[in-house]
Amino acid sequence: MFLTPLALSLLCSNPPTCAIEAPDHHILQRPAGTPAPVIDGLLDDALWQSCEPLTGLRQVEPVAGGDPSETTDVRIACDSRALYLAIRCNDRDPAGIRATQRMRDARLNPDDRIELLFDTFLDRRNAFWFQVGAGGSIGDALITKNGSDFNKEWDAIWSARVRRDESGWTAEVEIPAASINFDPAASVWGFNFQREIRRRSESVRWATPDPRFRFFSVAHAGRLTGIGGLEQGLGLDLKPFVTGTATDDRMTGEEHASGDAGGDLFYRISPSTKLSVSINTDFAETEVDARQVNLTRFPLFFPEKRDFFLEDSGIFFFGPSVGFHRRPDVVPFFSRRVGIDEDGGEVPLVASVKVTAQTDSFSLGLLDVQTGSSEGLEERNLFVGRFSKNILDQSDVGLIWTHGHPTAGVESDTVGVDFNYRTDRFAGDRNLQVSTYAMKSATQGDGGDDLAYHVSLRYPNDEIHARLSFTTLEEDFAPALGFVRRNGVRAYEGGLSYRPRMHTGVRRLRFGLAPSWITDMDGNTESAELSVTPFGVEWESGDELDLTVSRETENLVEDFEIHEGVVIGGGDYDFTRAGIELESSDKRELSAEIGVSAGGFFSGERTEYSLEFDWRPNAAALFGFEYELNDVELDEGDFSVHLGRLKADFLFSPRVSWSSFAQWDDVSDEVSLNSRLWWIFSPGREAFVVLNRGWNLEDGGLQPTHLDTTVKIGYTLRF
Repeated sequence: MFLTPLALSLLCSNPPTCAIEAPDHHILQRPAGTPAPVIDGLLDDALWQSCEPLTGLRQVEPVAGGDPSETTDVRIACDSRALYLAIRCNDRDPAGIRATQRMRDARLNPDDRIELLFDTFLDRRNAFWFQVGAGGSIGDALITKNGSDFNKEWDAIWSARVRRDESGWTAEVEIPAASINFDPAASVWGFNFQREIRRRSESVRWATPDPRFRFFSVAHAGRLTGIGGLEQGLGLDLKPFVTGTATDDRMTGEEHASGDAGGDLFYRISPSTKLSVSINTDFAETEVDARQVNLTRFPLFFPEKRDFFLEDSGIFFFGPSVGFHRRPDVVPFFSRRVGIDEDGGEVPLVASVKVTAQTDSFSLGLLDVQTGSSEGLEERNLFVGRFSKNILDQSDVGLIWTHGHPTAGVESDTVGVDFNYRTDRFAGDRNLQVSTYAMKSATQGDGGDDLAYHVSLRYPNDEIHARLSFTTLEEDFAPALGFVRRNGVRAYEGGLSYRPRMHTGVRRLRFGLAPSWITDMDGNTESAELSVTPFGVEWESGDELDLTVSRETENLVEDFEIHEGVVIGGGDYDFTRAGIELESSDKRELSAEIGVSAGGFFSGERTEYSLEFDWRPNAAALFGFEYELNDVELDEGDFSVHLGRLKADFLFSPRVSWSSFAQWDDVSDEVSLNSRLWWIFSPGREAFVVLNRGWNLEDGGLQPTHLDTTVKIGYTLRF
């Protein structure tokens, strides 16, 4: 009954469209004798009086192409040193402005905000992204391959100030020319602007105000003309740092204090080529991993969080985009293999050298890392090379090579080639993506079947989203610097969703299905699943509800220990599960996400509960709570797994914040606390105080295990 109306709806659907034209705006060159603006958010500088505002802003949501509910004034100027922007976000109800975040690089979904996109080489693929929230938070990112990769960990040196008044809120922005790459001879850049009015879940955009295309779609940006005269100086940044650490092992009673120093060098060899060198690389300020519950027989994927590896990571991106909410099953270069051992411990990085180049015709990334020795590991040299050639309008073809093994003293290489076709003109004006790759790994002492190949088709559009893929991972395919969830399999996967837009309180409905079939190399089924979303809804308020039903098959070829002392025997298992998830909009002071799923699970039953609450009482504080419970009853034994997380952020100003994150699970029976004070003296110059503390749960009490305190100061010198 579900598939018939869905199919009819797909055939008859006619999503809203609006004309896709790339608008132009001429930037103002700061006149001689007119001083550069003071970045204070007041917008009272003489420069802004002679600057023409951006025109033509239209709604993306809730009404594509509609008139914005509030007016926005955007003015852009430049001189030899920097770009300047003055933005006035008028609001007839200033009390309704959401302004809860001040921290650098905060998640600004709950807040009113503005976003900027600069395609400085006009290649319609890659861009710099900046955002400013009404509470004063700023963030930035690198966009590559027309939004396939969004690297929010990239940090530029720039500044912005905001103010609120009886007419709304303002933002004043300065982006130094030395902070971004561009062609000095070019007079035209790609550019786009978007404003979010959070209480109305309203998006207003300058170029391509069409919900079929995300703001990150560089190909749909407008043009900023009149660029010229920007100077980058020598293009040299030096960032020395010093650290001091005190450790207290509460189990042995040993205490230790140490100091260290190192530094990073960034040199712009040419407008499109950058050299990065890191000596005695330190990651003391890096956020800790969120613990995960693993009730599968396969490894979990933990995302990279270290700045050195995240910067320019999009250049090393290989293969098709998996989307922002899915974890990849295969990655030829997974940077967490470098500097982190198999148990999650830190491996010292003596020196790292990275060369990246990005032009309108190709991108190139070279990374060489020398690791130091640590417990059980000798020194290693690891290398990654990636080349991608832009072809057609939005497509690319490329190569990747990794060399070295991070944990074993053997030679290991992985090579691969990929092709990614993208168009927004399929069937007139629809998005279509086709990707394929082939890889081979070779590790000394291993041999045999070590190939991987893949082909996929994606149709990512506003109301209809479809995907289909086929992947083969041979038994011995094992990229030493990569990640593979499971090998020796052939995977057939698909997905189809229909999200019609509605009116009168409901923004859209959701219906979908996602089949997957995974076999061994002989075609015998190992896993299969058909997941169906019979109903989902997103209200105009931003609240969401989803119902899911899945039928799953698992054929275990060997016994599987799912929990300590609980071993599921080999055999064939079929079971059905159902779930419901309700998410309230984070535009409110208190937001929540609640989910329950229940049903069969191997030889018995499993019920999963998840709760998540965020409380934002004001712009100076954020508190969060997460809890997961898996209650499992099997013929082989019963068990439950609990996981809890607490977070507290105190935001004293956009440049001073204190964040704490506590976690507990009853598998390890450990409680951990990571607390970080972050003080940005000025852009590029900062200090951290980081505390890590742990406890064991014994006899119902907390037994301290360790206390580590680190102070780190970094200072950027720009030439």
